[in-house]
Amino acid sequence: MKNFQIKIEQEITDFASKHPNEYKTIIDKITSYNRSDYTDDFYSFQVFKNQIKEIYLNQALEDYHISKNENLRNEIIAIADYMIDRRYDVMIALDDEEAFNKVLGYATDCLKGEDFLYFQQLYVNEQSLFALAKAYYNPKFKQAVILFFETSFDYVKNYAKENDNHYNSSSADPDGSTLLELAQAISSLKEEDREQFSNLVFEIYAFSSNEKRSYGMNQASGFIALLLTLYSATIDKITFLNDTIAKKLKHYKENIYVHQILYAKWYLEKNHTEALAYLQNDENAGWPTFAILALADLGWQEALPFLIEKQKGEKNPVVWEVYQEAIHRLSTKYQIANNEDRMIWLNGNLTPTQRALGAESDNVFVKRAQQKLAIDATVYETDEE
Repeated sequence: MKNFQIKIEQEITDFASKHPNEYKTIIDKITSYNRSDYTDDFYSFQVFKNQIKEIYLNQALEDYHISKNENLRNEIIAIADYMIDRRYDVMIALDDEEAFNKVLGYATDCLKGEDFLYFQQLYVNEQSLFALAKAYYNPKFKQAVILFFETSFDYVKNYAKENDNHYNSSSADPDGSTLLELAQAISSLKEEDREQFSNLVFEIYAFSSNEKRSYGMNQASGFIALLLTLYSATIDKITFLNDTIAKKLKHYKENIYVHQILYAKWYLEKNHTEALAYLQNDENAGWPTFAILALADLGWQEALPFLIEKQKGEKNPVVWEVYQEAIHRLSTKYQIANNEDRMIWLNGNLTPTQRALGAESDNVFVKRAQQKLAIDATVYETDEE
């Protein structure tokens, strides 16, 4: 721990002792520390401050669970809602009906889409949906969460259709990002719990991948296709994926979502042969990433010599990192204990549009390449390799 961190922690401890149970005041004090007074490293300083805030948040929750003090509950809600950037999970952790209903209301607003939130000036985001997934594990809220998710897709579609003339909308379709966030929130449930929503997530995918949908919706469909691999495979779902690929591969090969759908098909079919054949075909040389990911996640060690050879001539620093990880996993016979350990999830969960609009990359391979080279992450993620 750095000297300034020790100093700040001690100052906060002393301050908290003088303001017992005044959690808003304590959080304000932590927030007031300015990074420029201590370090040039913005990211690590924010992480450090958030860790301290988490300590006092947990203390506040413990105090509330003991006292059930209404004023403390309201204070925690205010902190979670406004002071620490929409920590709806903290509100769920209160185990309180009013706090849960507040998050439920936010999640409903989130389903109405980006234009609604913007024009209504609502400071709400997709974390409300993920917080409901956490609430699923509280017996008091479980049935309400199930009902919300079961009806959410129809709600999204109906709201978009009924309000297509509002908010300058040019389409009666919902936002692709809204559907993606909904599918991601549902899929964040534990494996044994999310399976009940398998057909629902597939319906969201089928809707978003329709050729009549917008380009933004189609972009989202690729990420939703990846989520399908978290659920049990059925012949009709794989057939649908094959039909989608047959329609889009010829004309939209340069788009990342087509390759995400290919990955989903290969993974659900356990089709390492086709993934390797795709990678070996020179016509596909510009789009190797998802075939590499599929081979690694399927554990196809016979592909190892080919991957090693291909990496030697790879000029794209991000794709080189993809090869490197795949080679490491296959050569060490990496065991995938859980679905979440698969290599595909290291490749980022943000659409090219979200990245182009300024969202920070969550692609591990981009970050690894950035550590070695000065590259433009937006370019490498919005352009298919």
